[in-house]
Formats: sequence, structure tokens, C-alpha cells
Amino acid sequence: MWIFTHPVLAGFVYIHFEFGCIGERRLEQPICWHRVDLILLGATGYTGKLTAQYISNSLPPNLKWAIAGRNKQKLEELGQSLAPLCPSRQSLDTLVINLKESELDSLAKRTRLVISTMGPFQLYGSGTFAACARNGTHYLDCTGEAPWFKDMIDQHDTVAKAKGSIMIPCCGFDCVPSDLLTCVAVKHIRANFGTHAGRLDLCIHSIQSGISGGTLASVLQAFKLYSIRHLYNVHAPFSLSPKRSTPKGPPRRTSFWTKVFGLLRIKQLGWMAYQPQAMIDRAIVHRSWGLLEPTTASYGHDFDWHAWFRIWGPVLAVLWHLSGLMLAPWILLRPVRKLLQKLWYQPGTGAGEEQIKNNWALVRMRYESDPYIFTAVALGEAARILLWQQDTWAHKFGGGVLTPAMLGDRYVSQLRGAGVIIEAQNEGVSSHGNDPFRNK
Repeated sequence: MWIFTHPVLAGFVYIHFEFGCIGERRLEQPICWHRVDLILLGATGYTGKLTAQYISNSLPPNLKWAIAGRNKQKLEELGQSLAPLCPSRQSLDTLVINLKESELDSLAKRTRLVISTMGPFQLYGSGTFAACARNGTHYLDCTGEAPWFKDMIDQHDTVAKAKGSIMIPCCGFDCVPSDLLTCVAVKHIRANFGTHAGRLDLCIHSIQSGISGGTLASVLQAFKLYSIRHLYNVHAPFSLSPKRSTPKGPPRRTSFWTKVFGLLRIKQLGWMAYQPQAMIDRAIVHRSWGLLEPTTASYGHDFDWHAWFRIWGPVLAVLWHLSGLMLAPWILLRPVRKLLQKLWYQPGTGAGEEQIKNNWALVRMRYESDPYIFTAVALGEAARILLWQQDTWAHKFGGGVLTPAMLGDRYVSQLRGAGVIIEAQNEGVSSHGNDPFRNK
């Protein structure tokens, strides 16, 4: 992934992300079980299992944690499979929970942090989010559902701030790469050029991976619960930000060719095409901008963020754009959505181990893994920070509904420690697409 910034003519950041490879307790009254550091809710789903495996393998052996979900048998099977990964770890609690308000309050009161991978969050996430906010419990999830995120901000941000709950949705492949790399780019520009960032263009060079059943269910559920107008408004650039930008000059206009044919060429990056994830990423990045604008980590009042997908030549860029325009309306049809649900992976499932070993994505944040495994790493390392660190912007804010970038330098450091390569340099990027980091 590239980030090219304006108006710093000499400065851009190239970032390259490579995903390749790679006893039951019920929450009923009366009940007493020991307090734990972390509870993973939705642990038996596709992303939940990967996250559970990462926590078991990578977080400190003295971590006290539990897995929770709705299916007793699946939880027990998962617990048994995790035991050999870290034999020195304390026994793992398994919690059967049916998402009732009383159960969720009990869950939130008995842990410092809840990680939720139980989607679609529009259906199953609101109660957990609310319970964590009102009980002062930190919270992470891996959603990419902007309408639900907006609802959670409106309903729980004030309470979360008052209770000291640090709430960070979208802490996975949605939207850590874009949000965190933008933070890295802005800091790099400030340090090397003594100025704020203007326009940032982020480019995914390549991505190869399927989507899980849960991800597909989240997308389809959004069209069922919200109107097209609402979905359009909530994906606007500053829809999640606490403030809007106030640029001194007129905004850079989108050309006719880009609007109609999706055709754009950035000299330093090559031919660009729209990328589907850009709308949610842009809203999250601009929320980070809005949260940090009053601080010493300000991105700058002229900040403007865009995301693209690099494509090989103008003809393919046009075909990519037009095919998206033709296919998008079909998802609005209920029979088509039902058919997709039957043909694709069911919720809780996804690509098999042999398949994800061959998946990869390019962003120059470089990590040898499938995007879902990256989500597990991102959640695990964010949890490490919330449990054992106190020196991030999230902690300085004291709580609220925040973004991955609020974990800042500490998050960058932890991800690097987990094997994610995050690099930035000032020069050596070829407009022909050569990789200046290839031999590093």
C-alpha cells in the first residue's frame, strides 16, 4: 500500500502490506467465578478462533482469560484445542451466554477487557457494547459496519467517557492498516518536513483473499436494516468525526474522468481505481483526524484522505469501475442476497487452512498472513496495550468510542514486534511500480 501526500512534494510514505502465509460456566444468578483480564466473545466463529489461537500463542502466560459464546459444545472443543498451545497457561474458563442484558452486565463486570468477534454487530453487538460502556470495561471488536459504529458513538460515547471505558471498534483488517498507516505517514511528514499533511492518497497494491461467512452476513444485513440514503450518509467522509475540516483553500475537485470512469493516475503510484473498503476506511481515518485535531498529534486542518486500488493500466481501471457500477445494484435485491447467503460460507466459517496459507495482500506494512489472521494479530496486540500500557492517546482521552490510531506509536511498536513490517522512506519510489523495499 502506498500513501502519497500533498502538498509536501518531496515526501510520501510507501507502505506495503503482505498477507500471504499462513469446565463450562454459565452467567446465571446466583454464580461466582473469578475475575479475568480478558473475555473473548464469539470465540467459536471464524475470526474468533483465529483470535483465540493468537491470544493463546502470543499473550503472556499469566494472562487470565475466558472464551464466551452461545454454543456449549463448540466452546468446549475450542478450549480443548487451545490447551496444548500454551501448557503453562492457567485453565481457560468457557462461558455460555445468550446475550441477555443481565448476562452481558455480569460479563462486563468480571473482566477488564472484552474482545468481540460476534457479528454481524448490527444484530449481536449492541448489547455487549452498551454493557462495556456503562460498566467501565474496555472493548475491542473487528467490525467494518459503519452504520452500527455511528449508532454506538451516538448512544454510548458520553457514557464511555464518564466511566473510563476505552472502546475501539474496527480493530482488524477493517480498519487498522489504513488508520494506523495514516498515523505513521503524518508523523513521518511532521518529523522530516516540519509541516502537517495535506491530502493523503493510500493505495492497495494487491489483495487476494476471500471473505468469511460472517463478513458477508454483515454486508447483507446492512442493506436489510438501513435505507440506501442512510448508508450513503453514514459513509460520508466526516460522518464519524467529532468535527469537520476547515481547509484554507478550495478542496481539490474530482475530475470528470474519475467520477464517470473511475480513472485516476498518480504519478508516483500509477493507475488507480476505486477500492470497495475505502468508504468505511475514510470515515474511520477522518474520525481519528477529528479526535486528534486539538492535540499535539494533529494531522492538520487541511487534511483530506482518499483510498485507491492500484490497477494495471487505464483500460482495466475503467473496466473495474464500470463492473462495480453494474454489479452493485444486484445486492439491493432480496433474492440475490438470499442466494449469496446460500452459495457462500455460512457465518462462523471461511476459507480453510490450506487456502489461507496461499492468500496474500500487499500494503507495505508487510505481514505474511491472511487478512483474517491479521485481524487476530491486530486484536491481540491492541488487547496487550489496553491491559498493560497507559501511554497512548486512548488512555490520555480517558475513554470513549475511539479508533485504532488512538493506540498510536505503541500499537505500531507492538505490531512490529508481532512480525508486521511497517516502513516509511522519503525517496526511491518509482512511478513504474518498482518496490523500493523489495530487498530489505
